[in-house]
Amino acid sequence: MTPEIIPGLRALGMNEYEASVYSTLVGLQKATARDIHEVSGVPRGRIYEILNDLARRGFIGVEEGSPASYYILDIDVVFDRLKDDYVRSLDETREALKSLSVKPRLAPDSFFILRSGWAIENHITSLFRRVKRSMVILCYNPGFLQRYYTIIKPLERKIDLYVVVRRREEYAGIRLPIYEARGTVVDLLDSRPVNGPMMDGLRREECAILVDGRDFLAIATAGSGRHAVIGSDMPIIGYLQKTIVERLREV
Repeated sequence: MTPEIIPGLRALGMNEYEASVYSTLVGLQKATARDIHEVSGVPRGRIYEILNDLARRGFIGVEEGSPASYYILDIDVVFDRLKDDYVRSLDETREALKSLSVKPRLAPDSFFILRSGWAIENHITSLFRRVKRSMVILCYNPGFLQRYYTIIKPLERKIDLYVVVRRREEYAGIRLPIYEARGTVVDLLDSRPVNGPMMDGLRREECAILVDGRDFLAIATAGSGRHAVIGSDMPIIGYLQKTIVERLREV
């Protein structure tokens, strides 16, 4: 038995004694309760209780006799079953939680700030996953499109996708529906989308994204810090997205 095995087995729901007994039996392959007690050091008074519980949970088998012998069941089969059970439990729990959740509605004309890198990545992934009809990406930095290219590219076949930039030549080689801003849309790209007292110190914008006329996300960086502003279910978002698309289509 090696010490690093115990934490891994405890993560499967075993206590320290159970982990010691199981890993000992893996090494012995087949043994009596007395043999396992002597090798593992687990108190003799607990051995039978632990072995019977491991057998009940499908980790080991029992060969009846006097005395009984215990043997290891195929580890690959056991752990594949555990993995399937765990994934099934996660899926069931997720669906149960989703059935309980009530989507919060943002107050009119309100936005929220995300300052956690994990929260920003999660929100970006969520937006790309749930878009149904159209998305406008006002892009201030080619690096954003390069970073998320593998996620954005498949959307081109499913939705109306508009990637709007200030100078198209700066995005050469990025195979997305890229539009150079014109008219009033130029002003949007020349202005700072996340300016304001809560975002002081920002130096570089990445993008502003409008989704299905209802969701808004703008990302910018300050040094090594990354921040995002999000909004949802606001009439101005739908109006802004529609206006941008109309301006892009003007001849």
